[in-house]
Amino acid sequence: MKTIYIGPDFKCHAANDGTMTAVETDFFDGKCNAYIEGYRLVPAGESWVRKDGVVFRGEMITPLMPHSELAAAQAQYEKDLLDRADLEAAYNYLLTGGTA
Repeated sequence: MKTIYIGPDFKCHAANDGTMTAVETDFFDGKCNAYIEGYRLVPAGESWVRKDGVVFRGEMITPLMPHSELAAAQAQYEKDLLDRADLEAAYNYLLTGGTA
């Protein structure tokens, strides 16, 4: 379960600027900040009114940008994690004199 933060417009944020509401969800488990911040989450029992007057009642999670952009950000994040893990493994190998 991950804690994310939503503003008055229900846009998701990875960090709280002090004015946001904390929300627990497993939808964003393992996701990078850019992925999280590309979504809107309306919690159960609340509603969001779009500019054209259409009302969306929670719980609702919807992307704010094309999914391909969100997927690309997540893929880069995961690649960076793997690269970092590879570097750490190589460093540890060298520290142990090549015996680990």
